[in-house]
Amino acid sequence: MSEVGIMRTMTRMHVVAVLVMVLGVAGLTPGLATGSDNFDAATIRAQQAQLRSDAEARRGAFKDIGESERAELSRQQDIVERLTRDVNRTTELREAQQVELLNALEHISAIVNRAEDERLVCRRHRPTGSNRPTTTCRTVAQLKADRISVEQEVGRPRACSDATFRNGTCF
Repeated sequence: MSEVGIMRTMTRMHVVAVLVMVLGVAGLTPGLATGSDNFDAATIRAQQAQLRSDAEARRGAFKDIGESERAELSRQQDIVERLTRDVNRTTELREAQQVELLNALEHISAIVNRAEDERLVCRRHRPTGSNRPTTTCRTVAQLKADRISVEQEVGRPRACSDATFRNGTCF
């Protein structure tokens, strides 16, 4: 592949599917509900409460976690709490809120699993020429690789010739 990663444009169902994957695959707490229960906001809140309790007690995956990571974990959990507080299911959230919830859950998963480069970052945007917003998700590693590629391309010298430019100068 010439590109580092393949950009995936996700519809609403894809965002929900990724949300299910994050909740199911992360395996952050034992006894996490499976299937359609992954959309249950109460299950997510209970999971986050258990994680917060473990982090404050420095148990399990949190025994060696630094203070800055613990503060970031708490901040992300506050976002999850705010988004899931007034809903019964995550599918009741607007698409932008679902993306925000997904990003917060991915950030929490990255902290717990110590896999920052594997964290999925999603953003809502309107492609040029379209009024329909789309959701694009990429890993932190893909974003870093893209940034490095662009920086290298910008720094690359340009070839100019007398045949195409007057006096051999580039404009």
